[in-house]
Amino acid sequence: MVLERSVEDRIAESMYPAGITKGVADKAVRRWFTKGVKAPDLAEKARITENYLLYIPFWRFIAQGKAVGCGYSEYREASGNLLRNVFEELIDEEFVWTECACDTGKYGIHELWLEPGGEVPYVPGSVAVMDAGGSAAEASTRGREAIHAMIREKMAKRIQNVTLDKTFLIPKVFELVYVPIWIVHYTYGSGHFTVIVDGVRGEILGGTSPANLTARTRFMILSFAAGGLMIGTALGMLLHTGTFMVSELIQIIILLMGIALCMVTYPAFRSGKTVEASGTMKNINRLRPSLRIPKELTDYEILTHASKLLQCPECGEAVEQPWGEVVTHCAACGKLLDVTADGVEMVSYAAAKPNLLSEAAMEGREPQYIPFWKFSADVEVSDYLSEGETETGLPNIEGKRSYYICAGDIPRYLSEPWEVDLTIRNPEFEELEEVPERMPVFINKKTAKELSEFLYLRYETQKPGILQVLRYTFDVTSAEIVYIPYYKEEAGYIPGV
Repeated sequence: MVLERSVEDRIAESMYPAGITKGVADKAVRRWFTKGVKAPDLAEKARITENYLLYIPFWRFIAQGKAVGCGYSEYREASGNLLRNVFEELIDEEFVWTECACDTGKYGIHELWLEPGGEVPYVPGSVAVMDAGGSAAEASTRGREAIHAMIREKMAKRIQNVTLDKTFLIPKVFELVYVPIWIVHYTYGSGHFTVIVDGVRGEILGGTSPANLTARTRFMILSFAAGGLMIGTALGMLLHTGTFMVSELIQIIILLMGIALCMVTYPAFRSGKTVEASGTMKNINRLRPSLRIPKELTDYEILTHASKLLQCPECGEAVEQPWGEVVTHCAACGKLLDVTADGVEMVSYAAAKPNLLSEAAMEGREPQYIPFWKFSADVEVSDYLSEGETETGLPNIEGKRSYYICAGDIPRYLSEPWEVDLTIRNPEFEELEEVPERMPVFINKKTAKELSEFLYLRYETQKPGILQVLRYTFDVTSAEIVYIPYYKEEAGYIPGV
């Protein structure tokens, strides 16, 4: 079967090695028996029947989140004065989304609790794993939507009323991560219970246990007493003809709360056979040893959506997306191709010749040719509002111009100033007849286009004043890859154009 290829479809698989042994897991569970509101003789009478290691699969999407948010928050003083604070937020940080890739309702674990770091490559069949289900592309879509929501949530922490909200993300890693857990089944009396232990750190993730009958009875008595007191007090105030410090509405609320407390207390007492140590551990006792079947994931299981053959539009050669979000060369005709799950697009490219000044300054030195996406864009602003000082000496980058986004393996803290500089001055250069050895391209057209719009927004927020409203259109008319020469120095890079 020929598969679509994109960063979401070519899935990396890694695993966390187990950090604790079966004996350590057993001791952690026995310590857990003595904590919390459990049966007082649980540690003495519990009998562990099974204790086995199992790996659970998780989707993990790591992306660099970028956003520009503007708005204001209002606060009314005791004197009645209304205070208004305006804000301008710029977010540029890494976000991580995880989701259990097996039946979360059945196994009760929804998110990965471990931070990235310490993983090793996963070898199919080397450990007992649960099957990963669902579509990788759909999981990737959920991850993107969740990260956009995370960015907006972070951006809105200080802003009560948002007037500008733009979010972007650069995908870094989309992978399946297998995490070890120790499943411990035990009996107490006639009941069967389960505990799950983190196989890396030895912490109890959750489980079920028989509740302390004495404590539960005391809680029921106290709840009935509190509910009865609330009902009696409320009825006394409602039926008495005198006046009270609380309104009739409050009296009715107290009455209803007392009735509700009495109504829920006894059913909770009667059904309170077990205590769940974690709110995510619903039906965890259904995880049985029969499910411990090592199984190698297949492409069909990972990728359930329709597939199509990807071909070079120039020569018809079959193309497979290399690892990562990249632009690659056709093995047959050498054309530069932007390959995504949606298709293959041929990309025009050129290499800039170093100018005379840089050649004279760096005589005898060979530059590195770093790839940049060059977008011809037309930015039209229809509404603009900025509070405070608005005078600026910065050039205007609205209207028609070229936007440059670095697509090579260069740290963003280095490449972003280059992007701003090239976008502001739009250098003119002579093209080389033959493109020399060049750096691979690691950002595809779609992501680079979003970054070019973020560059414009970030540039606007750096102007004096606090941006509040910015309505605009950002139309890209053409795109190409330009390899720009940079001379490597100990302190950084020197541009050759």
